[in-house]
Amino acid sequence: MSQPFPIASDLNATWSFVQPGLEFILGSQGDQGVTSKMYMNCYTAIYNYCINKSRHGSSAGSTLGGSHSSNSSNNSYSLAGAEIYNKLDQYLVRFIGGLHKEEGESFLEFYVRKWTRFTIGAGYMNNVFDYMNRYWVQKERSDGRRDVFDVNTLSLLKWKTHLFNENAELLIEEVLAQIERQRNNEIVDSSLISTAIKSLVFLGIDVQDLKKPNLVVYIKHFENVFLERTAEYYQKESSQFLAEHNVVDYMKKCEARLAEEVSRSNNYLEDHTKRFLLDTLNKVLIEEHAQGMYDSFLELLEQYQIGHIQRMYKLLSRVPHTLQPLADGLERYIKEEAVKEIERITAATEAANPTGTVSGAAAGRKATGVSPKLYIHTLLTVYYKFNDVVTSAFSRDPLFIKALDNACRHFINKNPVATPTPKSACKTPDLLARYSDAFLKATSKESDTADMSTDNLMIIFKFVEDKDSFEEHYRRLLAKRLINSNTKSDELEESIIQRLQEENSLEYTSKMTKMFQDMKSSDDLKNSVRDELATNNSIEPVKDFTPLILAHSMWPFKFSEDYDLKLAPELESSFNKLEEIYHRKHNGRQLQWLWNHGKSEVKANLSRKGKPPFLFTVSNVQLMILLAFNKKNTYTFDELLEIVGVAKHTLESHLLPFTKYKLIDAPGPGQTKYTIVEEYKSKKLKVNFVSSIKTEVKQEEDDTNKEIDETRRNYLSACIVRIMKTRKQMKHNELVNDVATQALSRFRAKILDIKRVIDYLIEREYLRRVENDTYEYLA
Repeated sequence: MSQPFPIASDLNATWSFVQPGLEFILGSQGDQGVTSKMYMNCYTAIYNYCINKSRHGSSAGSTLGGSHSSNSSNNSYSLAGAEIYNKLDQYLVRFIGGLHKEEGESFLEFYVRKWTRFTIGAGYMNNVFDYMNRYWVQKERSDGRRDVFDVNTLSLLKWKTHLFNENAELLIEEVLAQIERQRNNEIVDSSLISTAIKSLVFLGIDVQDLKKPNLVVYIKHFENVFLERTAEYYQKESSQFLAEHNVVDYMKKCEARLAEEVSRSNNYLEDHTKRFLLDTLNKVLIEEHAQGMYDSFLELLEQYQIGHIQRMYKLLSRVPHTLQPLADGLERYIKEEAVKEIERITAATEAANPTGTVSGAAAGRKATGVSPKLYIHTLLTVYYKFNDVVTSAFSRDPLFIKALDNACRHFINKNPVATPTPKSACKTPDLLARYSDAFLKATSKESDTADMSTDNLMIIFKFVEDKDSFEEHYRRLLAKRLINSNTKSDELEESIIQRLQEENSLEYTSKMTKMFQDMKSSDDLKNSVRDELATNNSIEPVKDFTPLILAHSMWPFKFSEDYDLKLAPELESSFNKLEEIYHRKHNGRQLQWLWNHGKSEVKANLSRKGKPPFLFTVSNVQLMILLAFNKKNTYTFDELLEIVGVAKHTLESHLLPFTKYKLIDAPGPGQTKYTIVEEYKSKKLKVNFVSSIKTEVKQEEDDTNKEIDETRRNYLSACIVRIMKTRKQMKHNELVNDVATQALSRFRAKILDIKRVIDYLIEREYLRRVENDTYEYLA
């Protein structure tokens, strides 16, 4: 392009001058590019033409030497470019139509090679026609012309119309073939795929708004077909792979395939497609084969294959609705495993104790003979095992935490030990309370409590449905520990009560808290009695006398006429002084002695000479028996009965340990007298006769169950009255459902019990029935 610039007003001369440069710019001369001089000459020629035509637009046919007045010149100025624009349009059509493949070249290779060079040239060409773009094209588009475009856009549209549209199907088929080869682990040139797909994005031009992104070409010609082919490919591959391999191998294959597709999508897919691709892969590879994973899940659980379970969870979590059946399967499996574990320990216990009898050392075991510790630790073993599964394999997904909680709630409250018959109450609260008692007793062996903890107690408590039953059993055992000074640690006791309160409510532990307050008040009273007895020389005080003043409504003890004990003369002065001091402080209150509770320590000089005396731990009844033997060595049973004052069967049960351990000689055949030994031959200096007393376990259980039932009736009554007072009128079913829901925090209320309480409140005129199965509150 060494010839002189053409005449600025001559269109044909200008185009003839520019066209050779455009050939170089667009690459028709091979790899030889345009020089900077050639580039500037083209730009200048087009600029000169547009400027000249703009100045003389109204007299475009006049010669360069023509003259015009100044007024005519001002009125004739207009933007030019239509003629050169049309020339460029026709040139691009001819240029694109003249592109041809090289020998041995695939269409994809040809397309990518020419597209790459053409788009580079179009960018440079756009700069060459910069003046036309900035003035004429912009003016035309602002005037509403949507068939006029900047040179770069015009080039892309011509490419789309005259090359892509005519060969789109062939191009996409070759791209998809390359992708399939890549999936088959064949080596392909991924840059060809990437460039071809990206060209579809560039060709998606919205002629109404050139700045608006438009993927219509990409979606129509590539995305839809790509997703269909992907689904077909992996449906075939997954079915064939599963027919030849197990589920674990398939899951590994899935992970690898998903990772490959994600990497591939990052290389050449638009973000719009990535989501649909993942949905397609998830459906074909995971959702359609989820049942196979479910079928293998139980086997993996049995083998405790945490890694494979985690792999299954991660795959299924890509399709969230497929997780629910997995969680349901986990819940069923936990329930089944718990039953197996409990049946195992039950069978082992029965084998060890075939007669079904319960020894004194195993007091607190139920009919099954399973000890509370073994039972609770079996439940904990199941919980901890599957809690680890939920944590490690399922990343503590709330869905699987819920499944674990549901399963635990089921097997803790309904299992062969807890509910041996459909009509019996759940025994887990009782066994948990006894487990706690063994943990908190000061007399428990350290080796027996080494693996027991507050956390263990609270884990099981969280799942216990009848929390009111646990509270009653726990409170009764706590009361015994307190009055017998048998607590391991007051701080530990109070910390557990605090944990129970946090888990439930302040009201739940109110009685237990009051029990500790009573113990502290009793200490103050004891000190007052001791101080007054110390200043009164006429009264011989009992050494270490510790009276316990207990609030009747807070403590689970009731007065029994079977224990209407006659106080020994040696003790009367101290007890009378206590009552005097108490009534002085609390005028009008009544004291009722519970002789069936508490214990005493007695020093017995029944050993050989030169040896220290024995220290006996005895009940209050046993204390009166021994004090009677201070007066003489032999009594008939009737004489002891008259002296002690308790019921006949009560005296017999408290005498039995003395005769059993040969402190008192039992009457022989035809005899009726009891004689205390002169010399006791126990190898131990400390002897506990209390632990051998035959207690009325059945009666205690009945009392506990009666107390629980009464408390529940009162609670349900309060719930119904509270609800009806607010609502005034309610349908029967609504009232029953509301009451049952409110009661859940304490126990699972039976519908029949709620109905009975409603009938009771109707009789008491708190409620009345009105029409349509409705109740009305009566103020």
